[in-house]
Amino acid sequence: MSLPKQPDVISLDPQYVGDVLEDIRRVGQATGATEAAERITSEMQGRIDTIVARTAEISRRPRVLHLEWVDPLMCGGHWVPEMVEMAGGENCFGDKETGSFRLEWEEVVASQPEVIIFMPCGFDVKRALDDVPLLSEMEGWQSLPAVKNNRVYAIDAGAYTSRSGPRLVVGLEIMAEMIHPELFSGMIPESGAIRLYGV
Repeated sequence: MSLPKQPDVISLDPQYVGDVLEDIRRVGQATGATEAAERITSEMQGRIDTIVARTAEISRRPRVLHLEWVDPLMCGGHWVPEMVEMAGGENCFGDKETGSFRLEWEEVVASQPEVIIFMPCGFDVKRALDDVPLLSEMEGWQSLPAVKNNRVYAIDAGAYTSRSGPRLVVGLEIMAEMIHPELFSGMIPESGAIRLYGV
């Protein structure tokens, strides 16, 4: 069976947060929904700008360890390191020019993260919590600043960090509250993330 016309193929492979917004515009243009796409991306950009403006003048950026996988141990990639920067953090590993890559536990301990975010790629908070015991039994875990100060979190990565779409902005807002609770509150939706105590 042949198609009535040759379909247009749109390849979406964003690396940065801005690429995600541009992809939404491209899909909107291709589907005749340009106005809706512009409305969505304008609202997203406004929320991004609000976070970036509030963290622009902060005097101290906590070191953030974002873990996209635990076995093997991998940091977040693509837009995740950029989101951490926007939210006022300093990446322990990775930057917005690189994808995910493997880590050694000794490197993690040496980085002395002040905030740890479990975000297993494509999974929810409940699944993220399954990974915590794999690290909490490792030598040096209890000495990490994030653990000593109860700043270990699990996020619904499937909804807010893994997939390129409008909810990445919610992920950014969640990270902003995790990293700078003195500046942000009420940004975490129900079941969107959890703070761990005594892990």
